[in-house]
Amino acid sequence: CTVREVNWVSGRTPEAPLRVAVQIRHRHVAAAASVLPLGDDTAAVEFDVPQYAITPGQAAVFYDGDEVIGGGWIARQ
Repeated sequence: CTVREVNWVSGRTPEAPLRVAVQIRHRHVAAAASVLPLGDDTAAVEFDVPQYAITPGQAAVFYDGDEVIGGGWIARQ
């Protein structure tokens, strides 16, 4: 999916793809994924296993273990 208005907790956009867990709904269990920062506060998320009901307008939160490292709003699948 594509995530827009990405906010990185560190204040700096990573320069390389990240291996993280991504939570896409309040009750969703965070799933393993690669996040590719695209610049302009946008990132591409590719889940290791396809996820059910990825919906534009929902939040996507990126985790490194228990630590939130960023997140934004799902723009499209």
